[in-house]
Amino acid sequence: MMKKMLITCGAGLVAFASSGALAQSASSPCYLEVSKLVSEPPEGVEELGVALHRLDEALRPQVEEIKVLQEQLDRIVQRQREALQSEEEVDLVSLQTDEQRITADLAAKRSQLKLDYIAQREALVAPVQTRVSRRAQAFAAQHGCRNLKMARAADLAGLQAASARNMTATFVAWYGGN
Repeated sequence: MMKKMLITCGAGLVAFASSGALAQSASSPCYLEVSKLVSEPPEGVEELGVALHRLDEALRPQVEEIKVLQEQLDRIVQRQREALQSEEEVDLVSLQTDEQRITADLAAKRSQLKLDYIAQREALVAPVQTRVSRRAQAFAAQHGCRNLKMARAADLAGLQAASARNMTATFVAWYGGN
């Protein structure tokens, strides 16, 4: 029997498949409330929040540069629109040239940001996320959880209706002791 457990953190997703690790076929689905883990993270899980913060800090200058370019592009497009509507004399060729240059620059910077995000995520977040996910997998196996889901507020009603067990407090206590 093949079991899967999904742990989501930030923008990342780690899936584990383990055969035989969860031998109890009668075990029930379980969930952890993300909001509680984030607001009061157990030691080790908070390390993941720190890694995500470092990722944000590393990429913030690129994001801000992209925002500035997008604002410039928006102003140029707006200026073109106004010029066409009012029939005033404006160097539309110059505006179109600027628009094309900024559009190309934006595309290149967005592409580089995606590449840098992947590289920085691998360097900063992935090792921590892997450790947390392994421990969550061990927790699930020890506590008879068929599936361990990371639940956001929107997911709670459905999980509760499906009689899934809220394991947040138990996980926090277990995580700190292991």
